[in-house]
Order: sequence, then C-alpha cells, then structure tokens
Amino acid sequence: MKRKLKLSRFFFLGTLLLALNACKEEEIVFPKIINTEVEVSEKRPTAKPSNLTFVSAFNQSIEIYWPALSDRVAKALLTYNEGNAVKNIEIQNFNEPLVLLLNEMKPYSFDLKYFTTDGTESKITTVKATPKPFEVDYKLDNILTDMVDGGVEFVFPKTLDRTLEYKIAYQKDGVSKENVLSGAAVDTVIIDKLYDETKVIDFSISIVDAELKKTATKVIQMAPGILPFKTLIPSFLFNTTSATTGAVTWDNTINEKITVKVDYLSNGMAKSAQVSSDAVSGLLSFEIGNNTTDLKVTLTGKEGISTVFVPLSEYTDKASWKITISDEQSGDGGGAAALIDNDINTFWHSDYGTPIPFPHWFIIDFGKERSLSKIGLIKRHNASNGFIAYNIEVSLDGTNFTTVANALAFDPTNGEWQDYLFSKVVEARYVRITMTKPKNDGDNFTHLGEFRAFGY
Repeated sequence: MKRKLKLSRFFFLGTLLLALNACKEEEIVFPKIINTEVEVSEKRPTAKPSNLTFVSAFNQSIEIYWPALSDRVAKALLTYNEGNAVKNIEIQNFNEPLVLLLNEMKPYSFDLKYFTTDGTESKITTVKATPKPFEVDYKLDNILTDMVDGGVEFVFPKTLDRTLEYKIAYQKDGVSKENVLSGAAVDTVIIDKLYDETKVIDFSISIVDAELKKTATKVIQMAPGILPFKTLIPSFLFNTTSATTGAVTWDNTINEKITVKVDYLSNGMAKSAQVSSDAVSGLLSFEIGNNTTDLKVTLTGKEGISTVFVPLSEYTDKASWKITISDEQSGDGGGAAALIDNDINTFWHSDYGTPIPFPHWFIIDFGKERSLSKIGLIKRHNASNGFIAYNIEVSLDGTNFTTVANALAFDPTNGEWQDYLFSKVVEARYVRITMTKPKNDGDNFTHLGEFRAFGY
C-alpha cells in the first residue's frame, strides 16, 4: 500500500514538472499572451519592437509589427470577423508588418496563434484594436474655422505627409468661386475679400486623396469677419456745434487711416465735406444751414472698401419728453425733471425722508416712437455714492417692456458721461432705467444727474 502511494506521488510530481517545463518552454518559444485592448499608435516603429505593436496611420488600416520571435516559430494565424465573414490570414514573414485594410470604423477583435516547425500551437492571444479613419474624413471632421478681417479661415489638422487636394467652393456676389490647393503641408486656407460680414456663406469643402481614390465633402456655413474700419461705425456721432456749424466725431481705435465723407442737404442744396485721418479722436466740421437734412457718412478703409451709414445723433428735444419716477426727495436737487433738463449741475434724489429700498427706477416717454441705439447717464456732480448697477428696458406702449440689458455697471465716482451702446437698434417710445444696487451696502437712497438718448 505504501509503495503504491509513493509511486502515485512520484507520478504526480513528474507530471507537474513536465507541465512547468512545458510552460517555460512555451514562454521561451512564443511571445507573451496579452489578451487586452491595445492603444493603437500613429507612429511606425523605427526598429524591431519588443512587443506586438499595432499601428494605424489613418485610412482605416491597421499594421501589425512583430517582435523578435524564436527560430522555432514557423508561422502565425490571425483570425477576425469582417461583416459576416471570418478572415484567416497566415503569416510566415515576421520581418515585414502585416497590413490590414478594414471595411469599418469599429473596434475589431483579433485572435492570434503561433505555430512551431513541428506543429506545436501556442495559446490564442486576443487583441482588440480600432483603426483610425480615412485621412480625408478625419481632416474634415476636425476642421477648425475662424473669422478673419474680411474673410474666413479654415484650419485642417496635421496628419500624414501625403499629398492631398483641397477644394473650397462658394458664391460671391452671385458668382461661383473655387479655391484649389494641393500639397502635403496644407493646413490653413484663408478665403478673403469677403466684405459683407452680415451674409452667411455656404462653403463646400472637398478633400481628395487621389492615391486611395477617396473624396470627403462637407458644407460649412459661416459669415466672414468684419473689416476693422467698420467696427468704428458705432462711435460716429453728429452734433451741431453752433448755429451754422455741424460736426461728425468718432473714435479711431484701429491705428489705421480712414477716409470720412459727409453728404447732406443744406436748405435743399447738396453739400459734402471730407477728411482722411488716423487721429484717435476724429473730427470733421462743416457748414450747415438752417435746415440740414439727409445727412449720411461714407466711411472708407485701407482696403478701398466703403460703407454708407447715418451717424448717431443725440435727441435734443428733451423739452417735449415726460418722466415718471419711482420716488423722489422733495426740495433736494430738482426732482425728476432734473434728469432731462440739459443741466448736469441739477440732479434727482430718491426719497430719504421715508427711505424706500432698492430698486429705484424712472421711465422716459419720448412722446413718439424713436429708433434708439444708445443711452447715457451722468452722476450727480457733487456726490460719489448712489448706485453701481442698473437695467435698461424699452417699450412701445408704456406697459409691456422688453429687456435690453441687465446688471450694467455704473461708476458713481466717474464724472464723465457713461454711455451704453445697444447691440442693435430698437424701436421704442419708452425707456425704463432701473437702479438695482447701491454702492454702499445698507444704503437705500440713490441719485443721478442727467439722462440722454441717441438714435438715427
């Protein structure tokens, strides 16, 4: 009985040693089993890799680079599914990469098995990998766009050093245009001389890979960037400086020379004045008559492109305006009327006899509908407290108000006019200004020197 037990133990130990030896031999002969989802590289190895390496340099392909293998490994078998079919590829040359041209952009599962010269099989290595898309598709899907002065910019991601053809087709003033570029280093294309920043253009972009006979096309809609000189338009203001003289003023913040021409009718006669200047504070003065009408400005930038517009002018008929106010302090500053009396040395003050908490508000009634584009406020001349935030609303009927802007900042220590330019011209008869926040926490009162409005 004891002898049989010893024989059994000896047999078990022998079997175990043979198994261990077989495992060690397999490790020596066959590459290490990885069974994982690998990270696919875009860069091909420059030398023999130490591990099985998967590369996808776009174009929906995967290249498999082999590590150094034992001389006893005679071949390998790669198996994967392509649609409903099972693909089996036998590999005998491990000095060259295996290139797989795949039909889909999806994760693939590859089963790999090695064979020795005597037919011994390795265990199966399963690797999951996803190919990268076709280069033309990748470039279009990841294109960046931007507006530039008088044009648009398309930035394509850099990929392989291969020659591709780029075509950008669009309409300009009813005429078909096409820009065609070809090369391996193309990454930025600018379409310029597009001068209407308000017009959205359909750009049909095609990238052609002649080698692979692959074309990708995409339509991008965008408007060109505004020419710098046009950004100055909101700063143009017309004023009468005397009974016989008018002036157009502007702020030139672009450090470029511009040409300003004013055309107008004076007592029915056509007149004009013109100046070219790069001054930061621009001024064009001209003689006017008792009845100046149809005043227009033609502004020309360095590109030679011009735009015609009517400059802003301050509404000066304040005597016909009416004002309604949330509250006021009698006998201090002039009351509500002080806000529209054309005198910045008078002011309105909220009620502090019976303190009323914020918000405080006033409504201006112009008496008729106006095209409104800017309002201005100036602080009480002899105080530096009051409010620091306000809202603007407009209305056609005095009941239903639409918000123009909320939480605008006001500096009660700044003695200059503080204007707010609307993002677009609005039609309004009424303007409501609501003061929402005091400069000093705990204050219930506020005050203001004057209100003004601008339009076309």
